[in-house]
Amino acid sequence: MSSRRQVLAGLAGMSVSPVAVADGGSKSAVALDINLDDPASNLDAYIKLRGSLDSEPVYDIVRGQVFALVAGEQARPLFKMIGAQRSAYARQSPLEYSATTHYLGWLLDWQTERPLRAWANPWTGEHCEVPATRYGPASVRILADRMVPAADTSEPPHDSRRPWFLMGDVVHMVDEIVMPAPAETLYPKADLMTFSGDCSQLADPALARIPSRLSFSAVETWRDWMQVDRPGVLWWHVAGVKLDGPQAYPPELIALLDSADPEFR
Repeated sequence: MSSRRQVLAGLAGMSVSPVAVADGGSKSAVALDINLDDPASNLDAYIKLRGSLDSEPVYDIVRGQVFALVAGEQARPLFKMIGAQRSAYARQSPLEYSATTHYLGWLLDWQTERPLRAWANPWTGEHCEVPATRYGPASVRILADRMVPAADTSEPPHDSRRPWFLMGDVVHMVDEIVMPAPAETLYPKADLMTFSGDCSQLADPALARIPSRLSFSAVETWRDWMQVDRPGVLWWHVAGVKLDGPQAYPPELIALLDSADPEFR
């Protein structure tokens, strides 16, 4: 893999106009020395927030809640969740990175927050075995405005960018993945993600990665093992952070990771 130092060479200076803040007022924003309206610079900043501009693995942790949405019913709390992801990134061109990712996650009992081995379907009473969630290892292409499987070579790099905004001294970059609705449901699968980090760190060419936070909401069809017999969707609310390394996972998650995949960390 080539050096990621070149990634930062194209970052142009930019002064951001005053922005609205959460309390409804406004204040002058700090100078953001990255042109996030330039597609290549926008992609570099996104990778720096999401992962790293070098080839070193990046470890994330996510926690959240999962609700059921069924027509005519209130949102029903189903599970809490915890998960871990390991990723590595490599620049392929000014408008494309490749990434390898590996995710392991567990659904937790809503009350005790202990990993679920079995779950009683609240609509049918059926008792279901609850598997761990495993995605990957998988390879993806991260383009300037979207992410596609590595095998999808029909998508050329796009001269576009991900949405972003600045509040105070924090940059927020937005990513979304929306897929068509399956035939059995009216709801599309939609993942809406916002990565946030300090703008001065984001603009610092000496830093290949910076601390960041993830806010994530998703709509997903029922999982097969749930054996749900009516139309509806899972509604995920998740928060995450990038860790300093695999040793930073909490002990209870380390035990789950090492049991499920001793090579993960």
